[in-house]
Amino acid sequence: MAEGKKIFIAEDNHHFCELYRMALGAEGYDVHFAYNGKEALEKIPAVGPDLIILDVMMPEIDGYEVCHKLRDMPKFALTPVIMLTALSTDEDRIKGYQVGADDYLTKPFSLKVLKARVASILERSDAGKVAAAPPPVQAAQPVIQATQPIVLKEEVTIAPAKAIAPVRSLNIAADALEQFFGTPIPPGSNILILGSLGTGKSFFSRLFLAQGLRQAEKCMFVCVDDDPSMVRRELSTKYGLDLSNLEGQNQVRFVDAYSWSGGRTSSEEKFAITGTLELADLSGLISDAGAELEQTDRLKKGGRRVVDSISSLFLNFELAYVQRFIAFLARSGHFAGVSTVFIVEQGICSEQTLNNIKYIMDGVLEFKNEDEKFLGRAQTMKWGIAKSEWIDATQA
Repeated sequence: MAEGKKIFIAEDNHHFCELYRMALGAEGYDVHFAYNGKEALEKIPAVGPDLIILDVMMPEIDGYEVCHKLRDMPKFALTPVIMLTALSTDEDRIKGYQVGADDYLTKPFSLKVLKARVASILERSDAGKVAAAPPPVQAAQPVIQATQPIVLKEEVTIAPAKAIAPVRSLNIAADALEQFFGTPIPPGSNILILGSLGTGKSFFSRLFLAQGLRQAEKCMFVCVDDDPSMVRRELSTKYGLDLSNLEGQNQVRFVDAYSWSGGRTSSEEKFAITGTLELADLSGLISDAGAELEQTDRLKKGGRRVVDSISSLFLNFELAYVQRFIAFLARSGHFAGVSTVFIVEQGICSEQTLNNIKYIMDGVLEFKNEDEKFLGRAQTMKWGIAKSEWIDATQA
């Protein structure tokens, strides 16, 4: 429904603005304008639009920079953005998507197309904001391992898969990610950890954070599928960390979205979702916690961050909304120099969606369970050639 929807358009051509006003106003939209990028950034927070349309070529600040700055604001991290431009190369489009644009219209275009794009993207955005009930707890499925060949016919058999022989065991005294990738990861990298349930992904994420805290790095743990009190207990008992002292020194922060996913109505955490989960609210909490740690693009204190996990989000929100949320975290971490680990369960989303997520990541680790061991290896990395050798990470 167009009624009540606010659209903000930043366009330096006044003639085009009048055309947009007539076309979209006739559909029932409340249309607001700015005529350069600087003015847009000043006006948008007060308007609070449901959709933002940005011309790329504008005085003061161009549309790319405006979009980038908006995506760094928690309030507008997930607000749909359409870019308008006369530039039509693939590089221009890719640049728009990299700064967080959701759609791209190349001039000249018809007003009919503009209205269709606006209606479509607002409909998808509304669908993504409808929060579902917390997912039901499902009983773990038994793991069945074949120890003998399976006979299909008298003369046809399928032998069990060949066991993986890890090349070595993970050394918990050395940097965990560096061991998998074979080289130090650049500051601000985004790493996806992929694997089925019970393959050691979460245990590895605790090690990643513990190693950062031992090196006096600023660290954040975003708890979606795990109770933050349990994470604290594991970090304290297994790695000997004094979490109370570290929190008092502004070295570590926990963001609690588990209270929502676990069906609780309250949380003792300072940064917590206690009512209906909105991804914009979660983005805001992560940004607020990051500000206390000085993990911002201005201060660039760097450090580490874990999001465990993004799997529940795919079950409860519209796909495009989840992808924008992940892209926001990836961008914010990159510009603040914070290395972020994202955890996702194998099979929770389609292969195409998974590939889209991998595209914005700097590296991907794959985990599996074999013979009661947690095995992991690097799938891809953007700063070098990934080693495909398996490492035993059981002790992590």
